[in-house]
Amino acid sequence: MYLAGDIGRGITNAFQQVENATRGITSGTFTVNKDNVLAAGKIIESQVDALHAKWRDGVADLRIDAPGTDDVSVRMANAWNDLLLANDDSYRNRVADYLTGLRNLTVQLADTAKAYGYSEDEISAAFGNKSA
Repeated sequence: MYLAGDIGRGITNAFQQVENATRGITSGTFTVNKDNVLAAGKIIESQVDALHAKWRDGVADLRIDAPGTDDVSVRMANAWNDLLLANDDSYRNRVADYLTGLRNLTVQLADTAKAYGYSEDEISAAFGNKSA
C-alpha cells in the first residue's frame, strides 16, 4: 500500500510494521497426540512470546501525528488513530485478540498434556513455566 504525503508515509510505515510482525503466520490445523503435545505447546508459547514482544515494542509506532494544525490534518490523523489504535476492531486490538487466542491455545495444550498424564513439572519445563 502506498499513500502520498507525510500522513501517507506514516500509514504506509504502520501497515508495513504490522505486515512484518505477522509475516509467516498462517492458519491451519494440526493433530496433537501424546507424543507431540509438549513440543506443540513449546512452539506456540515461544511464538506468542516473540509476537507479543514485537507488538508491545511497536504498538506506539502505529500512532499517526497530524502533519499540521489545520482541521483536515488533525481530523485525518484522529481518524487513522481510531482505525489503528482506538476502535474496538483496531489493528492494535486485532493483534491483541490474536495473542489472547494463542495464549488460550497454550492453556488448552497444557490441559491436554495433563490428560495424557504429563506432570505439572514436565508441562512447565516444556512451556517455559507459563501455561501449566
